[in-house]
Order: sequence, then C-alpha cells, then structure tokens
Amino acid sequence: MANEFAIVIASWGTFYNLAASAAFTLLGLLFVAVSLNMDLLMKLDKKGDIRILANQIFRNFLEIMGFGFIFLVPDQTPFYTGIPLIFIGLVELARMARNLMWLKDSNNSQRLMNRHALFGDLLVPNIVCYLLLVWIGLSVLNGNTQSLYWMILVVVYLALSATKGSWNLMMLMAEAKQPAK
Repeated sequence: MANEFAIVIASWGTFYNLAASAAFTLLGLLFVAVSLNMDLLMKLDKKGDIRILANQIFRNFLEIMGFGFIFLVPDQTPFYTGIPLIFIGLVELARMARNLMWLKDSNNSQRLMNRHALFGDLLVPNIVCYLLLVWIGLSVLNGNTQSLYWMILVVVYLALSATKGSWNLMMLMAEAKQPAK
C-alpha cells in the first residue's frame, strides 16, 4: 500500500516541481518590489487592508512552495502527506477567520480596498481552497489518491490569487505615488 502510494505521489513530481519553482521566483520578485517600496507600503498600511493583501500574497506563494516540499519527499506515505495538508489548511482557515473579523469590524473609511475586493476576491475563495485542502488531507490519510487531482485546483487558484493580488498591490502603490488632485 505505502509503496503504491509513493509511486502515485512521485508521478506528481513534475507538477509540484514546476509549481514550487514558479512560486519561489514570484516570491523573490515580491520581496524585491516590497523592499523597493517599503516606505510607501508602511504609509498605506495605516488602513490595515494592505497588510492583509500583502500577507495573503506571501502566504499563497509560500504554501505552493510547501506543497512542493511535501510532494517531492521520496517514498512519501499517506500519513506524511495528509497531516501537513490538514495542518496547512487548518492554520490558514484560522488566519482567514481573523481577517474576516477585522473586515467585519472595520468600516469602509478604514480601508483602501473595497469590501468586495477583500471579501469576494481574496478571503472567501481562499477559504474554499483551505477547506478543500483539509478534505484532500483527510482523504489522503484514508489512502485515497484520487483526491489529489483536487490539488490542481488549489495550487492553480493560490497562484492566480497571489498574482492578481500582486497586481492589485502594484496598482495601489502606483495610485498612492500620484500627486493628489
């Protein structure tokens, strides 16, 4: 059983190698962009939503890199694949709950981004991904490798979300640099 599982996991190696490599590269570019604009980001972050956005972008790339580490371990077992997936999902769900509470308690004048952009484009879809991640982890613990196909959705969504978030962050910084009219 464990040997068959390891063979199935190994067959996903190219996908996770590509995903993790792209995440490492994009995270490096994010570090450069943040480093070059740290003063502006600190000024903008007085509202709080910029920190949520930047943190989510960072976490999405980090999670994709983490999936690469999990799935590229040789002779992987259901336990050592499922438990990290469940852990990541639960930790991120708790963080999303904290972000939702902030969003609920803040008013529009406290945010640079509108409620829909934060709630509908960022928080809710990420929550769905993390719930799915917990389900995949539980399924893998039971030896079900078919559920691993749902990881494609999780990885692709997290990558797209982080990329869109990076674009939104860049646009917010560009707007902030414009002289007031």
